[in-house]
Amino acid sequence: MYRIKLVLLSILCFIGITGFSQKRYYVSTLAGDTTNLATSPFLNANAGYKDGVASQALFNGPTGIAVDTAGNVYVADTYNNVIRKVNVLFNTVTTIAGDTTDIKKGLDSNIGYMNGSALSAKFSNPIGICVDKDGNVYVADTYNNVIRKITTSGVVSTYAGKQDSSGIVTYFGYVDGPDSTAEFFAPTSLSIDASGNIYVADEGNNVIRKIWAIGDSVSTIAGRGHDTAGYINGAIDTALFTTVFGVTYDKKGAVYVSQFGDGANAIRRIYNDTVTTYVGYDTAGFDTNVLAPPYTIPIGYQNGKDTDSRGDTSIVGILFNGPAGISFDTAGNLLIADEYNNVIRLYNTKDSIASTFAGNHSNDTVSFHNGWDTLAVIYNPMGVVADKVGNVYVSDLGNNLIRKIKLQSITAVPQVKKQEYTLHAYPNPCSDRLNIVSNYNGKADLLDVTSRVIWTNDNFKSPYILNTSDVAPGVYFLRITSANQTLIQKVEVIK
Repeated sequence: MYRIKLVLLSILCFIGITGFSQKRYYVSTLAGDTTNLATSPFLNANAGYKDGVASQALFNGPTGIAVDTAGNVYVADTYNNVIRKVNVLFNTVTTIAGDTTDIKKGLDSNIGYMNGSALSAKFSNPIGICVDKDGNVYVADTYNNVIRKITTSGVVSTYAGKQDSSGIVTYFGYVDGPDSTAEFFAPTSLSIDASGNIYVADEGNNVIRKIWAIGDSVSTIAGRGHDTAGYINGAIDTALFTTVFGVTYDKKGAVYVSQFGDGANAIRRIYNDTVTTYVGYDTAGFDTNVLAPPYTIPIGYQNGKDTDSRGDTSIVGILFNGPAGISFDTAGNLLIADEYNNVIRLYNTKDSIASTFAGNHSNDTVSFHNGWDTLAVIYNPMGVVADKVGNVYVSDLGNNLIRKIKLQSITAVPQVKKQEYTLHAYPNPCSDRLNIVSNYNGKADLLDVTSRVIWTNDNFKSPYILNTSDVAPGVYFLRITSANQTLIQKVEVIK
């Protein structure tokens, strides 16, 4: 025993001297100005529009994200109605498509529909984005209900979807057929395969569409159309979807879809003309549409191993809260932007185990922090994509940033300083009352996600009980301002 202790001691001393060879994922900021996030978290303080050096660039609602063969990152900058490119070699951000002439006049000032020269083209809240092997970019122009193409020569055209003869107004509807006469309704996500076929999450129609590279036509590969929303697995022509958002595919040709909201927080799989639940709470055992009231699909945050006991409402398996963008990494694992849980989840396809890849789900005091995987803080991630060397990129919607997750060697154990909590509001979520305890007194405000003040108290003194019975359900931010300190905590009100 004595000799064993000596050997262990020697190993520990060796590690202490030489450092660890362990590797771990680190979350950093690839693009976006973080200057104001430390002092004004949650308040959209850095939203704007600015090209240039990546660390000084400004975004306003980054959602869809894609990478090209050179590793450059493309972003659908939704509220700016433009498409941006992050050059990873030169660390710069440029606008590759979208008219920015009136962009500083306010939100949606440059919204519209126009083809032609890329920097004169107009979009309407674009969300989905993908890049082909030649560098052409495709965009789900969500509110224009069409799919656009941006060529490498800088020309924007309508790739699929029916447009008005005036070239200004676009149709919304549900029609398969030739590209120019097909109709979409609020498409949200795109994914392109090696043959150039594009898969579309057609959210407004509750279906998954395919734009064929050969034949120039659009077809529905799963779902039953606009008026048949729900959650039923089975044959592709009888299965039901609702609130579809993300879409991707694997090497076998299977297509994967994330369902976002309305209790349908799961990832579905389309393969061999059959729809199944790939990860998340399943519908096995239900004979009817589980989204018919009362809803039976739980929302939450839970990792673990998939179980064959799906469908048993007494067993809670892997849970999500707003799964948005999805993508496979280089190892074949599924990455999921779990928006309202503020994390990136990873589903190990070999072991059927879900884990948290990056982001701190339990954090409710700050919105932004770079650091090792689950110590980092991400706020409402919407898009996720991996490049060919294993780097992962995230569109951090809530922080208006593009984040990078990279595997790095840990040569030393970093000292982690535990934050001193000086503001605590509970219960959280709350319904009719919120207890507030703070080390600081001063002015107190409750703000909604648009920074509108819902409640204020100029002479706040801790402890305090806030009556929230008349506050509408949703996410809010409690702010305490003293002479030398500002404290903010996210609060959720439920009924």
